[in-house]
Amino acid sequence: MSEPALLAAESPLDAEQRLAAEAGAESVLVLAGPGTGKTTTLVGRYIHLLDLGALAPRIFVSTFTSRAALELRGRIGARLAGLGRDVEPERFGRMPIGTLHGMALRLLQRHPPPGCPRFRVFDEQACARVIAHHRLYLSDDTRKPTDVFGAYKDRLLSPAAALAEAKAKNDSDLLEAAEAYGRYQQALAGEGGFDFGDLIMELVRGMEEDEDYRARISGFFDHLLIDEYQDINPAQERMLRLLRAQGARLWAVGDDDQCLYAWRSADPAFILGFETAWPNPALYRLSRNYRSTATIVEAASALIGANRRRHAKDQVPHSASRLALTIAGLDDDEAEADYVLRVVQGLAGRGMPWHEMAVLYRAGHVGSRIQIRLAEAGVPLVVRGSGEFWQLGPVRLVAGLARLLADPQDMDARAVLGHGKRVDKLLSQAPEKIDTDVPWPALCRQVGRLVSATARPPGEEGLQWRDLAFTAADLAAECEGAAAFTALMEEQRRSLRRAESGGDAVVLSTIHGAKGLEWSAVVVAGCEADLMPHESSPDLEEERRLMYVAATRAKRWLVLSFAAERRKAAAPSPYIAEMLRGLAEDQIRYHDPQSRERLHAGPPKPAKADKPLRLRPELKASIGIRKGRAVPKRTRV
Repeated sequence: MSEPALLAAESPLDAEQRLAAEAGAESVLVLAGPGTGKTTTLVGRYIHLLDLGALAPRIFVSTFTSRAALELRGRIGARLAGLGRDVEPERFGRMPIGTLHGMALRLLQRHPPPGCPRFRVFDEQACARVIAHHRLYLSDDTRKPTDVFGAYKDRLLSPAAALAEAKAKNDSDLLEAAEAYGRYQQALAGEGGFDFGDLIMELVRGMEEDEDYRARISGFFDHLLIDEYQDINPAQERMLRLLRAQGARLWAVGDDDQCLYAWRSADPAFILGFETAWPNPALYRLSRNYRSTATIVEAASALIGANRRRHAKDQVPHSASRLALTIAGLDDDEAEADYVLRVVQGLAGRGMPWHEMAVLYRAGHVGSRIQIRLAEAGVPLVVRGSGEFWQLGPVRLVAGLARLLADPQDMDARAVLGHGKRVDKLLSQAPEKIDTDVPWPALCRQVGRLVSATARPPGEEGLQWRDLAFTAADLAAECEGAAAFTALMEEQRRSLRRAESGGDAVVLSTIHGAKGLEWSAVVVAGCEADLMPHESSPDLEEERRLMYVAATRAKRWLVLSFAAERRKAAAPSPYIAEMLRGLAEDQIRYHDPQSRERLHAGPPKPAKADKPLRLRPELKASIGIRKGRAVPKRTRV
């Protein structure tokens, strides 16, 4: 065997990965689809630079999360150790590998720019405290104040610039948000605090205003390795440009088909326009998918191929498995939860560890019913993305208000209810809207309606808010009283904490929270036409990317489930049909004949005015017709 062939055999990289890792252009973009070895190639690039004589302290590696940075640092260290190179853990731990926010913090602390005040970093909890103390809530409730203020910083807008933008657009909501942003910044400054967005803003300010400072900071690095490039926002992109001022080379890896964070100001234009935006560019593609079966790769490729704003790329499955994709069309969300339970219990019975299974969904309220059903059955769970059900905003409002109205002396209920404009509005309207003399189930239903109607924000968040409020009211109404409801919440929260600490648990997550992860079996729940794509989203291509990311988390088993009714009649997502067009008949399995019929039945017919509408699930409980459960007779209101 020749020496070059021997080196290739010893390398952990395939031919495409090796070409990308050893690219010599000044600006390199590696397009790496799901399962194509993105992190392996990034590690290979790092080792290649060391082989060329680059110094590790002068190689900045950026990851999207701190957890990803820890994993990457461990993989680089393991690769160096495997090559027989000495790795001093303490010294290697100081290498510049982390998030862009983390690197900005490091530079500001060690080399503050002129005019930078002394500061402490405020985490999300500390920022929420500042907002609560100064009552910086927004009357429209479209987004959390921290999201609004963070979006300004992602676009490098100061309070003055945000106010000028709002005045130019003559928008009262924007004016209110910009004014609150200014007060928020004053409050932070008064406490000597920077939030995460301030870190990049301050570093960019210092480098733009002082040429000597810019030359000094950018002179620290010879190479910039950027992971998840599709998710950078304008502030981060500006930071990278300034860090290149002394000639550092840029090597970025990402996938435009997995750009999901437009709501965080991430702009796919940065990755789509890479070749025109950076000097001496080169583009590489990784095409071999090492994660998923041929069925999953082919279905996902057929789906994402319908998007127009994307880099052309193909995926070749490394696995030849044609294990069928499963389609399950269920009666409603309760039947879907029961079906998911049977799926995970069946896989566990065949020897699959719990942690190799995941249930993903576009909207948090889809997971709430599944979360409760699996918890009731004793299935260990870890909840990511939308958060643990009992901690979600509308759920806390329903739980806290119902308990407080049942017992005004319950101070724990008052703590659960919390503070803010929503809470003030609910408490002011409760005496008029709610009859506290009715039985507990009826009280819960009244509270659910009040929370949904009074505190509900507009848009997509409002739709999720409504469904979560009704689900919480439904679950509360099923209990014998406030004490039993409190016990139910505490027991389920304890079971979730036990699962979290135990390590072996089924993951329930929003699709956003699942990005970058993988499991042997994945159920994508809530695959309905008004959820996938979401009825409130203006960007249908991003919605298709969400479905693509969800499907490509699966290694072997992929199940797509939808409900014929989820508080209203629903049709299956059009994305299911797009995926199936890429498959042969033997690669498709239907849960039952009705699932096939529902998939091809088309949109549901609108209910006629002279026919009674189906009751919402939260009302079904009131008359004892919930499937499979004995429900006591309850007073209607």
